[in-house]
Amino acid sequence: MEIRPILSALSRHKVGTFLVALQIAVSLAVMVNAAFIIQARVEKMNRPTGMDIGNLIAINLRGVGTDYDGFANIRRDLDMLRAHPDVQSATYINHFPLSGSGSGTGFRTQPDENQTPIMTARYNLDDKGVETLGLNLVRGRNFYPEEVEYRPEGGEPAPAGVVIVTQALADELFPDEDALGKTIYWGDLEPTTIVGIVDHMQGSWVNWDGLDRNLLHPRVNPWENAKYMVRAKPGRRDALLRDLETELSALNQNRVIRYVRAHEDIVNESYAVDRVMMVILSSVIVLLVGLTALVIVGLASYFVSQRTKQIGTRRALGATRADIIRYFLVENWLITTIGAVFGCALTVAVGYVLETTFDLPRLDWRYLAVAVLALWIVSQAAAYWPARRASNVPPAVATRSV
Repeated sequence: MEIRPILSALSRHKVGTFLVALQIAVSLAVMVNAAFIIQARVEKMNRPTGMDIGNLIAINLRGVGTDYDGFANIRRDLDMLRAHPDVQSATYINHFPLSGSGSGTGFRTQPDENQTPIMTARYNLDDKGVETLGLNLVRGRNFYPEEVEYRPEGGEPAPAGVVIVTQALADELFPDEDALGKTIYWGDLEPTTIVGIVDHMQGSWVNWDGLDRNLLHPRVNPWENAKYMVRAKPGRRDALLRDLETELSALNQNRVIRYVRAHEDIVNESYAVDRVMMVILSSVIVLLVGLTALVIVGLASYFVSQRTKQIGTRRALGATRADIIRYFLVENWLITTIGAVFGCALTVAVGYVLETTFDLPRLDWRYLAVAVLALWIVSQAAAYWPARRASNVPPAVATRSV
């Protein structure tokens, strides 16, 4: 193996070798951490929602005029929606999950203002809410129709006596006990009873660490602004989208249909920033791989042009084309390995800064191992063509005078 002659040759090109190794080190650090962030974003967007997102439709409308009867319109709208042949279920709701807009509140397990409340997102809906969202009720029961509270004319409803919570909220409230049947307390210390637990449901804010802590509250607020969630029968969502806006408008023209949209589109908008970040980081990785390959090709080509007579001499002394190719590939591998060693240290340092500053998860060492292997493959592929050109240098070149 020509390690010593290679190292001797590289020592005469210290600046070029150093710059290429530095390029490889920086590229490795950026690419590994970028790939890790991309994977974290993919996992974030693919988290189970606990809902039948693919079949859900979100409806947002607002009544117009002083004589608009919100209660009557909600009743009429829900009757029409539930009677539609393509609708599996429909419910009133105060906010759309995973939309970035929601209502939060805090609950205590004791009627004590000094106790720190557990924060949760709250959803007002009716007795069809669990079915409409496609939630899995694992313990307890659903709301009874008579438990759904409506704002009476000119007055305020009493606080709901029952609620349904997600398993995540139940575990947070009662980590060592079964939450079903337990009493919890609103911010004003009014009691309410947990009558049901759903295994999972994501809330409104995708970047909140309490995304899985949610509470369902049997209440309908018959205001001018109304929101509905509709669960279409499998395969009928898109057809239903075309019908609902027209049919809702026909029920009452004294209101504005803000939108009738697939809930999936709303969810995708909530992750728009994550998608843009993924595109940018993917582009950076591709550009760095391409730039690194070009730098390696350039350095290898320079070495070949500077050593033409040396190559001819080796060929005259019996070196085969394969020997010449191997020489340059080994030389390139050494440069890449030097850069990779420093790159690994730089990658860990950058990963630590990201972890401590931006609360990202700890860098998985497997990403670094795969990246180093990929870098070796790319660098060898980039150096192959200059090495092959070097192998075509004829032995007669050694006899030419400068």
